[in-house]
Amino acid sequence: AERLAWSPTGDRLALSSRTGVFVVPPDGRYTNFASARRGEIAWSAATNQFALAEYTEQNLGYNGDPDRLGDRSSAESYGNEDKFWLVNAPAAPDVGVAEQSFKSTSDRAARNADAYDRVWERSTKLYFSQPDAATRRVAWEAAKAKHRPAAMAAKNEDELQRAIYSMLQDRPSLRSAATGRAAVSSAHPVSTEAGLEILRAGGNVVDASVAVSFALGVVEPDASGVGGYGEMVIASPKLEKPTLIEFMSRVPEEASLTNTSLLVNGRYPSDGPVLANVPGTTAGMYAAWQKYGSGKLPWKDLLAPAIRAARNGYEVSEGLATTLATERDGFAKYPSSMALFFSNGQPLVAGDTIRNPDLAWVLEQIAAKGADGFYKGDVAKKWIDDIRPKGNAMKLTDLARYYAPEREAVSGTYRGYTLWSSAPPVSGGAELVGRMNLFEHYAKPLNYTNDAATLHAALTAWFLVPTTRNRVADPGLWSVDIAPITNKDTAKVRWGCFNAEKALKPADVRGDTLPCLKSVPAVTPAKASGTGSPDATELASQSAPGCGDDHAVEVTHCRAMGTTAFTVADNEGNVVAVTQTLGTWGGNFYVTPGLGFLSNDKLTSYGTDPSAYGSRLPFARHGSTLAPTIAFKGKKPVFAVGAAGNAWITSAVYQSLIGALDFGLNPQQALELPRFLPGGGGGPAAGGATAGYSIQMEDGFSPDVIKKLRALGYGINFVSLHGELREGYGSAVSIDGKNVMAGADPRRSGAAGAVPNK
Repeated sequence: AERLAWSPTGDRLALSSRTGVFVVPPDGRYTNFASARRGEIAWSAATNQFALAEYTEQNLGYNGDPDRLGDRSSAESYGNEDKFWLVNAPAAPDVGVAEQSFKSTSDRAARNADAYDRVWERSTKLYFSQPDAATRRVAWEAAKAKHRPAAMAAKNEDELQRAIYSMLQDRPSLRSAATGRAAVSSAHPVSTEAGLEILRAGGNVVDASVAVSFALGVVEPDASGVGGYGEMVIASPKLEKPTLIEFMSRVPEEASLTNTSLLVNGRYPSDGPVLANVPGTTAGMYAAWQKYGSGKLPWKDLLAPAIRAARNGYEVSEGLATTLATERDGFAKYPSSMALFFSNGQPLVAGDTIRNPDLAWVLEQIAAKGADGFYKGDVAKKWIDDIRPKGNAMKLTDLARYYAPEREAVSGTYRGYTLWSSAPPVSGGAELVGRMNLFEHYAKPLNYTNDAATLHAALTAWFLVPTTRNRVADPGLWSVDIAPITNKDTAKVRWGCFNAEKALKPADVRGDTLPCLKSVPAVTPAKASGTGSPDATELASQSAPGCGDDHAVEVTHCRAMGTTAFTVADNEGNVVAVTQTLGTWGGNFYVTPGLGFLSNDKLTSYGTDPSAYGSRLPFARHGSTLAPTIAFKGKKPVFAVGAAGNAWITSAVYQSLIGALDFGLNPQQALELPRFLPGGGGGPAAGGATAGYSIQMEDGFSPDVIKKLRALGYGINFVSLHGELREGYGSAVSIDGKNVMAGADPRRSGAAGAVPNK
């Protein structure tokens, strides 16, 4: 982010950007580069110098409480050096810098206590202030008292950080898990209760999942809903093996790349009605219920909780409030969206109430007529009559012929477990199996929050998985080949690049080719659709953190982190894992008047070469990294997980599985593991593909682990404050005999619920 500061006389502006500090006059006739450092700026009264409080740009994402956004500019964001510089203005880079540090002269013990207490207080506010947290709060207070003497006695920053880490290690669960004969884990209490209501009424896990799905579309309207898409993995003792319902969005017949009417000034719009693909969520839920529902409850009963929430109102969550606050410019373009989510021109805040009678009416049509209530009839006509004149190519026939196919889930084995995950056109399941195949070669994994060797191995496995590019797309239009990704022999060969003493660099992994092996490609090269092996610079950019969609073309889309996930299971071996989404937070930001739902924004999530693999052809289903997953031990399911957050999806699922299957963690503990997201090289300024990989990390890893990772060659970027979990919301359940446990992820309004054992 840029920082601006006018001189006291108003004749110069100091601008701190990513590349340093510049000084310019009001008319912009010249620009002087003042310093290669960057930070907050304060001019001297004489205007010949300014003080620069140096900081490290974190470029953080968000997942929850809007109040936490402002927290990032606190003193913690400046690191541990407390460096302030006096810079001549203007001047050549760093000329005249008085390299003196205005360090605090306060008592070290008092300073330590203040830092320690701030971490404790933040955690208390975020995780232990709820009505059900009283018992956990007592344990958290005991952890504070236990480690505070060590914090106050710390002689340096390293000792203080170890004391804080020790306190966080003793922190009790941040949310309450739930155990019973059946359980639900979702991102909101209303949706979790919707699933439990159906289970208590005699419905099965598929029935309950339908209720959860539609309820989430009401209370998390920025993350999923009837305008979205996703995939569902289903396991049942009645099935020979798990199956999958795919309900990804499709390109309208007239929305191919040759349709230039979709462009505005030669470019696709960044939001709005033009971007909506044909959505799949309603068809997917209806198809699952028709074939795998209990048959005991009518379809309309499954939508009743969602209709009730929409008509009677629900409380705005911190996550929704965050979306509205940070994406207000997108919503503000559309009066109908403003009418639903804003009040007096301001975005609704956490605790406000939303009533959405328009969406209630849409859901009532679906409840009465099944999927036809959405894809045919009054809802369909009203939607098309609105968005088609506004530039969307969708027709009534596009909606009427949408279907949700049943596909074979991608499978693989891992240390005696069998994994079943998402299927093409989604690549997340294949990538997950490929990474687990690689990590399986690390023989004795320990909890990586305090074991750098295990974390290094997990990161290496992440980078070594073969590319899905030009291998995974809509299987109805292109040949799909995931074998090179999921093959164990391939993993064995590629694991030869693992070096316990050194981190890989982007230049070591060129797609399928592995220079780190000094050999020929380890797998068959991807199907040709253009050039051969990319150069090092290209590889660095390909590896950069992003939204994870293989063909995403809008960088802004890769910075948004929408989506939701939920899991439902019973003690008879019936399990469902679902990930559903609008694509990014808020989807296309547009609400059709009278319908009350946001739509997906996936029209631009395809290749832009009409002749290339995975391009935007009529009816094509797009790619994604969704990864709803069920793990079996023998013939019994033992763990199910799904996640949200675009680039964080596969990362969160990967880490939760390792936590549950390798570390023996229950769902709550697995969800509360701090996340990491491997990314690209440091970019040209840092050496491009020759620099080490950069890892985004939540707080919660041992300070010693961080030091060792840096020594191995990784770049570390923290994406949360001390004690905070921020990225990669997840949902998880475990099945152990007669007991099913659901976890509740604190990264959103995650809620776990269970039906008690009889």
